[in-house]
Amino acid sequence: MHQHRTPEQDAADEQLDVAWRTHAPAAMRFATAVVGPIDAHDVTTTAFLRVTQQPDWTDIEHFDRYLIRAVRNQAQDLYRQRRRRWQRDLLAVRPEATTDPLPDVDLLRAVASLSVQQRSVVFLAYWHDMTEAEIAETLDIARSTVHRTLARARIALRKALT
Repeated sequence: MHQHRTPEQDAADEQLDVAWRTHAPAAMRFATAVVGPIDAHDVTTTAFLRVTQQPDWTDIEHFDRYLIRAVRNQAQDLYRQRRRRWQRDLLAVRPEATTDPLPDVDLLRAVASLSVQQRSVVFLAYWHDMTEAEIAETLDIARSTVHRTLARARIALRKALT
């Protein structure tokens, strides 16, 4: 037996589809920079679903920025979850001997060691060429927070790579 859909249901589905096609690519790129390619789709999809499950999500002003913030929040949740898991795992195993990693691996580790907030700011500054003001507006944080976060991220990267 076929379920009959109302025109309102069809219109709502179309709005979701248009929002996904319009905003998901940028959110996915952002998520990839913050959590890596393996988790980017899950983080983006979860954030998108959380946003669009709000009753009046279609009234959100600057939906693209709102979605980026939701992706950042989802990435922070994932990061906290993993950190707890890593701490448990570290207690269970002994560190193995390591060899000198390749420079690219060093860079990846250095970036991975940054907080989600730092990775977010670095990505928007260097890959999207955003100004501190644009980053602040996109992430809905103070410009001084962007400046401080970017400075601390640069120091951390320099320290990790020297």
